[in-house]
Amino acid sequence: MGASLVLLLGSLSAHTASLQVRLQGIREQQQRQAEDRLASAGQQLLADLSRSHPCLLALPLEHWESQGLACAPAPAIASFKAGQVLGRSYRLVDWRPQLAPAELLLELDAAGNEPSRQGAFAVQLTAAQPQPQITDVRLLGLRGVGP
Repeated sequence: MGASLVLLLGSLSAHTASLQVRLQGIREQQQRQAEDRLASAGQQLLADLSRSHPCLLALPLEHWESQGLACAPAPAIASFKAGQVLGRSYRLVDWRPQLAPAELLLELDAAGNEPSRQGAFAVQLTAAQPQPQITDVRLLGLRGVGP
């Protein structure tokens, strides 16, 4: 009886360990998918900005609603602040072109059992006139996980 109990406890322990490894793998996969989605969202947003309203690249996000209206209509500005990528919604949290390199912060909305996630990007801008040009975009990584 004692030997059976020891074997049962041993197998339960091994089963628990394998479940923990599996859950860790699932969490890592979800994180990689979130990073991929955020990278795609950042590339998409910056490409759209650069193509249609590069004047906004020179302005911090908090000035888009005031100074940005001189070069982009309000509906265009609103469309840059939120979008869809790979089946998930994202929103623009912050844009700081005054930093070197410029910093972009996006948030991927929560979906299903996955929490919302924020990602930061380093964006190299040239001082080209009349509008700045994007020369490099690099995902710095996840910056936060929402509830």
